[in-house]
Amino acid sequence: MMKQIALVTNSTKDPTGELTGRIRQIIEASQGEVTACLFKGKDSSGLYGRVEPESIPEGTELIISLGGDGSFLHTAKDLVDLRIPIVGVNIGTLGYLTEMDLDGFAEEFRHIRQGEYHIEERMILEGRILRNGEELIRDIAVNDIVLNRLGSMKIINFDVMINSRFLNSYSADGYIICTPTGSTGYNLSAGGPVAHPVSEVIITTPVCEHSLNSRSVVFSADAQIDVIVREKEEEGNQIKAISFDGNNEIVLENEDVVRVVKSDKKLLNLRLDKMSFVEHLGRKMR
Repeated sequence: MMKQIALVTNSTKDPTGELTGRIRQIIEASQGEVTACLFKGKDSSGLYGRVEPESIPEGTELIISLGGDGSFLHTAKDLVDLRIPIVGVNIGTLGYLTEMDLDGFAEEFRHIRQGEYHIEERMILEGRILRNGEELIRDIAVNDIVLNRLGSMKIINFDVMINSRFLNSYSADGYIICTPTGSTGYNLSAGGPVAHPVSEVIITTPVCEHSLNSRSVVFSADAQIDVIVREKEEEGNQIKAISFDGNNEIVLENEDVVRVVKSDKKLLNLRLDKMSFVEHLGRKMR
């Protein structure tokens, strides 16, 4: 029975703290002990504030993220090294990743208190940017790692290697590399496939590729995916960038390599036993 609970709230979604207070009251009414912390939602540049692991007390058994899918992803990524299960309460819009809704929280939390849940271990991606063979940046992504363009509407050019073997050259608006968890995000919007969240695969989807035979490709989780940034004469000063879970954009230079592999880290996602992934997906798609 989980007793020590940490509430992590996106302050943009709950600026007055009213919703956080409602959740706290429900937990405390069932003899739970609550620690609440706020993090800053997206600023004008589209960046989230950081959720500091030190803000989560020792002994915490469950982290509840209040916000939307972005809040859940951000919290899960910042706190992944704590190895504490996390569940999302949707006070945003779509909520593919959030397990609970605000209006039904009291009943759903009762199920958690009664042990009617299970913990899913979901894979995470690790990405590195290599320039002239030297590692510049290393980061993880719960959802996706995305190559895109900044400013200009011109297409970008890049090659993709799988386990050091050439796959294809692309001229596209971007390229998505995602986990099964991230398959219902940008990947789905770009026409990519949906994968069961506990499966062990890496999904790649070109964005608006300038070819009639462009398709998503699904690889095993042990694949190494290298995206090599190229430049064609007609591109001019096209600016290319890579983002990890959409929270930062790192400008790339031509011939940079973005290397993506499965991370050793795992997302511990709490799921209620009330609904399967297929039922949850079907409800969100209707």
